[in-house]
Amino acid sequence: MEVYWLAGGGVLVAALIASFRVQVLQHRRLVRLDERLAHLTAGISLLTDTAEGGLRDVAQEIERLAALGAKTAKPKTRAATQRRVSNAARRGRSVQDIAAKEKMAEGEVRLRLQMANAASREKAHATVR
Repeated sequence: MEVYWLAGGGVLVAALIASFRVQVLQHRRLVRLDERLAHLTAGISLLTDTAEGGLRDVAQEIERLAALGAKTAKPKTRAATQRRVSNAARRGRSVQDIAAKEKMAEGEVRLRLQMANAASREKAHATVR
């Protein structure tokens, strides 16, 4: 009978040791998981702060530009701009001078001049027909 008690006690001690080992391993995993979660939370917090700051800066810049835009003159109509560009080119002004005076890109001035030339050629063809 004592052998059975010793065997039962041995099995019980082995089960307790195994249970304790599993508990220690689970505790280590839980600690690592908590650390990873803390890092993730800190990263998300940093990302949120950065995004909020960036959006705030963008909103301030938009407000600043809107305030500047309200002070400037209204944009000119396309037809009037086209006429001024064409007339300036006929008077012999360079593309760079026209672009600087009209506050537009040189490529846009060239495009407007090409469109004016195409329109005048089309009118000439229409009168011949």
